[in-house]
Amino acid sequence: MNLWVNFFGVMGVITTVLIYQQKENRWMLIWKLVTDMSWLIHYLLLGANSVAVVTIVAIMRSIVLLCRKYKWASSKVWLWIFLGTSLFLSILAWKDWTSLLTTIASPACIIAFWIGNPKFTRIISIPTALMFLLNVAINGSLWGTLCESFILISAVVGLFRIDLRKDHMQTKNRIENDK
Repeated sequence: MNLWVNFFGVMGVITTVLIYQQKENRWMLIWKLVTDMSWLIHYLLLGANSVAVVTIVAIMRSIVLLCRKYKWASSKVWLWIFLGTSLFLSILAWKDWTSLLTTIASPACIIAFWIGNPKFTRIISIPTALMFLLNVAINGSLWGTLCESFILISAVVGLFRIDLRKDHMQTKNRIENDK
């Protein structure tokens, strides 16, 4: 079992780094889906049920958001379904005080990905990654700890590499056009 825990942990880490380096929301969601499937198996093998349950909601959310061009997936009802499901399942899978971390972080992630703005998603991922980092570290997931650390780094790098540089270039172009 330890081999499989490690295998899916490594897969989760590798694919997580790719999420926050994407410029388009669609590709962020595709990599998020692949990552979440790896983590779901990892956390189930570890017995970290509250994190696994939240990951199931994340998988469902990514599928719906990837299908948003279809009428059935474009309703705001889905946002409330995911928020309510996340809260309900987090309470149901409650283990100890660390479960509160995922109970708070999960809705923030749901809203960030729902809005569909990669910059906003990267910004929100920083505090949520810190909450998930604390939870997985306490629950004994080495790979989860590494992953959440990489999410923090990747989100900050993506924010500077893509968003702040883009904002800087737009400001620079406006100044040059005003001359």
